[in-house]
This record gives sequence, structure tokens and C-alpha cells, in this order.
Amino acid sequence: MSKPIVSLVNVEKWYGDNHVVKNMNVNIAEGEFLTLLGPSGCGKTTTLRMISGFELPTMGMIKVQGESVEKKEPYQRDVNTVFQNYALFPNMNVFDNVAYGLKVKKVPKDEIKERVLHMLKLVQLEGFEKRRITQMSGGQKQRVAIVRAMLMHPEIMLLDEITAALDPEMVREVLQVVLELAKTGMTMLIVTHEMEFARSVADRVIFMDKGNIVEENTPEQFFDNPETDRAKQFLNSFH
Repeated sequence: MSKPIVSLVNVEKWYGDNHVVKNMNVNIAEGEFLTLLGPSGCGKTTTLRMISGFELPTMGMIKVQGESVEKKEPYQRDVNTVFQNYALFPNMNVFDNVAYGLKVKKVPKDEIKERVLHMLKLVQLEGFEKRRITQMSGGQKQRVAIVRAMLMHPEIMLLDEITAALDPEMVREVLQVVLELAKTGMTMLIVTHEMEFARSVADRVIFMDKGNIVEENTPEQFFDNPETDRAKQFLNSFH
């Protein structure tokens, strides 16, 4: 494995008496597409939120590019997250939503325009620049959210159940965008229940249950020959 972009070292998370993430040790390599699978409530989303800075670990260390980030705010980390609820600004049009982070960083206007239009074209939203977010479909909103995150050139993109609120046609649309991103070599960590997608795109699968990493393997090995009864039980629930 090449040098890790993100490392979780002995990470624990408690909410009161609830032990949500237990002694997690994970390295994510540059350009890797890592998928977190597991039943609801197993600690997947909490793990993403700790990496992005929206939650703090109770114990342990999180490193991005070798640097400890526990004391950094989300906006200070070289990480971008796309959530299932889009987290877009409803009062802004598509262009302004996508350009928001670049404007905050005071990127020149001409460069912002060029970069935003290029990215919108990449996800088949060319011509939607002035469209209000409230006039967009769920799949279109999710594509806007993905592009906004991408445009900041993060070291790693975190995708948290980004298709959970979408109908099947929109799911395919959004996953196709993620697939294209994966081909560019962007480092990505995704939480999903789309098993076929995980199987076809992931470089590595981590299966969690009750806050623990139960199994870690290639997609082929995990889906065709899971090593634990818990993983077999989980996969059988999708058939």
C-alpha cells in the first residue's frame, strides 16, 4: 500500500454509555476507493463524521497526510463530505452553491467561473447554472453536492449514504458520477447499502458490526467468500 492519506489509530467513540466505535485502526491509501459496510447503527457514519471533524473521537488519533487533525475544525481539514441530505443552500442557484467554497477562499472570479462550468459539464449539469436548488430533482441535487465537494480538491472525499433518499433511477445516475470520479484516482471513502456498486467499484471493503471492524478484504473475497458468520448473515439479508 502507498502512503496513507488518512489514518485512524486506536480510535474510540462513546456517547455516554454507548460505545459506538471500538478501537478502530484503518489506513486509507492515496487513490484508494474504500467502502464501509454494515448494519444501521454499527458506527459507519460516526467514523466518517470523526474523519471530517463533525464529531471528535473520545480516544485515539486521526491523521490526514500524516498530521493529527483532532484539534482542527472541519473547514481546516483537507477532507470534504457529501451527505445523504445534500446540505445545499436553498436560497442560492446551482452556480453559487458549487462556487461557494472557492469564493470563501477568494479564488479569482474568472477562475471560479471556469472551474465551476467545467465541473458541471462533467456531471451532465451544463446549462443548469442559474437553476434554483428548489427546482432540482434529488439526483441533480446530489450531483451538485458532489461537484461542490470535488471542486475544493480535498485529499479525500467522504460519501455518506448519498443514495439513501433517492429513487432507483436517480441512484444509478448518482452512482455513475461517483464511478467516474473513482476513475480519476480521487481517494474516496463511501458508506453505502448499494452492494453491487460496492462490489464493482471498491478496492477494499471494511465490514463493521457493533462498533467493531469484523472483516476487511477485497470486494471479490468479501462478497464471494466472507470469512465470518456475521458477514454472511448481513449479505444474505440483501438476497
